[in-house]
Amino acid sequence: MIDFIKKNKFESVLLILILLLALFLRLYRIGDFMTFLGDEGRDVRIVRDLVTKGNLVFIGPQTSIGNMYLGPLYYYLMAPALLLSRLSPIGPAIAVALIGTLTVWLTWFVGRVWFSKSAGVVAALLYAVSPVAIIYSRSSWNPNPMPLFSLLCIWGIYEVWRNKKYFWLSLVGIFFAFALQMHYLGLLLIPVLGLFWLFTLISINKSKDLKSKKSFLRFSLFGFLSFLILMSPLLLFDIKHQWLNFNAFRAFFTDRQTTVNLNPVRSDRFLPTILMTVSDMVLARQTLLAPFTAIMVFILSILVFIKSKWQSSLKLLFVWLGFAILGLSVYKQHVYVHYLGFIYPAIYLLLGAVFGFLFEKNLVLKFFSLTLIIFLFSYSLIFSPVKENPNRQLWRTSATVDLIIQESKGESFNFGLIAKQNYDESYRYFLENKKANLVRGEERIVDQLFVICEDGDSCQPEGHPAWQIAVFGPSHVEGQWNIDYLKIYRLVHTK
Repeated sequence: MIDFIKKNKFESVLLILILLLALFLRLYRIGDFMTFLGDEGRDVRIVRDLVTKGNLVFIGPQTSIGNMYLGPLYYYLMAPALLLSRLSPIGPAIAVALIGTLTVWLTWFVGRVWFSKSAGVVAALLYAVSPVAIIYSRSSWNPNPMPLFSLLCIWGIYEVWRNKKYFWLSLVGIFFAFALQMHYLGLLLIPVLGLFWLFTLISINKSKDLKSKKSFLRFSLFGFLSFLILMSPLLLFDIKHQWLNFNAFRAFFTDRQTTVNLNPVRSDRFLPTILMTVSDMVLARQTLLAPFTAIMVFILSILVFIKSKWQSSLKLLFVWLGFAILGLSVYKQHVYVHYLGFIYPAIYLLLGAVFGFLFEKNLVLKFFSLTLIIFLFSYSLIFSPVKENPNRQLWRTSATVDLIIQESKGESFNFGLIAKQNYDESYRYFLENKKANLVRGEERIVDQLFVICEDGDSCQPEGHPAWQIAVFGPSHVEGQWNIDYLKIYRLVHTK
């Protein structure tokens, strides 16, 4: 590392500044900006029980579409951070921010090796300030580490394909298991990894190198076994629960009316998917210039492929992006921007290759590329999420729980939540950590019920049909408090 810095002083200074910028943008007021709702509360409750009680976890979060379960690796990834932060939910969020910054560094490294010094720096710079990348690098949520593991998968298969370093196959199996357990869109990495695995095998067969073939097949087996070992908890869960996940997968791909259209020719989502990718990932979530930018990036990418010496790297990059766009285009449900997580690095690597190629040509193209880089960089800073008002969800949840504990006077209480787009796991996490005298309605009904309402003035806790409230029985409001937009009610039985 010291030798590298001595030989590349200017590049090293730029890289350090980029990484510090990436880290700052992701850690800035992270406790105020991080998301902490029901899903996040559920996750930290599970991980808390893992690190404090030793409760092993065999499945991960449930998907929002298809009722499938992810694997548990994300929970184990969170565990050290939650333990080191003394069970504060900020700890796992900081860990995700560090993973996001590590991904920026890896993007620089891959861009430098695949293309050039300038390509690596530009790719890392644009990734560092990307508003979408920042938003999904400052909250603890299972899809957020996906870019790191997808990039590691692609780098690994590149090393196998181009440099004949077959030991990477063992690591690719591990990285792919992590990617798949962050989000099932990792399945779209399968055709990319499989295709370049096949290219490598064909190349070995042509060379008739028996030693290389044995090494390739041996490490392929190691990679497959590594993948199976890391996926085994989910398999054991499925065996025990009548193949719940397998049946959900089968329904997802066979019920084509609502999930996927396996005939790409009939899909009408190619253009919207491309425009969303460009607007959200290149233009800082602004849509005005998306069509023009998409066309320009496409033309310049083809030009770079024809004129540069980077065809091998660009082939892999194009296949990676191509299968991603194809897969997302045949998906019938709404495509959220975090679905793109497995191609975040690919997008900035492509931009780095384009700008790096132009920057190393004549003075006019150098000025043109530098102008565009400054424009995209400035655009990302102008619309940076750090300039928005923080949601303060973590603080509000903790403050609300403190109020309930204070107003409960040390007596036992039942608890309910009224919310259209949330559930009570985040509140339960703090209630349990702060040793509140919470009694769940399914266990026992006590003399008081605290209800948190997230729906504003329209909230009517008396007689509300939510189960934890309805089971309390006939009651009336005896106390009411406000924290920001939240309304907290204390109900007692009507005699």
